[in-house]
Amino acid sequence: MSYNHAKELAKWKKWKEEEEKILRSLKVDENIILQLHQYDWEVFKAERRIRSRQNVTLDQLFYNVPYYDKKEILSIDDLLDEIENEALLHYLSQTDQLTLQILLMKMLGHTTREISDILEINTSLIYVRIHRLKNNLKKLQNDVRK
Repeated sequence: MSYNHAKELAKWKKWKEEEEKILRSLKVDENIILQLHQYDWEVFKAERRIRSRQNVTLDQLFYNVPYYDKKEILSIDDLLDEIENEALLHYLSQTDQLTLQILLMKMLGHTTREISDILEINTSLIYVRIHRLKNNLKKLQNDVRK
């Protein structure tokens, strides 16, 4: 299964035309439609560069298939429910809620600045909490090994 650029480009153009038709029917400004088009084109090109270099064999195909048996982590309770290591679970269940909230938001991909704005705390406090958590987890890992 090799990457067929012409086929993928035709699919992308068809999708883009349909999307732009919908946007125009909703009376979206042409500048915004143009910006979306340019952004999507850059994303398509980046994906094309990756896919054109992939040589998907049958062995690799199974690694690329999405799996749905994992629960999506959206809250601190979800995070704690997914932890299987008893020592880690015990430690995190005793950790303060602010540190757990910072950990969860970092896992969800938020930047330190975004976390600072959302939680209304200083960025240096976030770095301190993460640093302490890492150090304590390293100590916990060393204790478990002994």
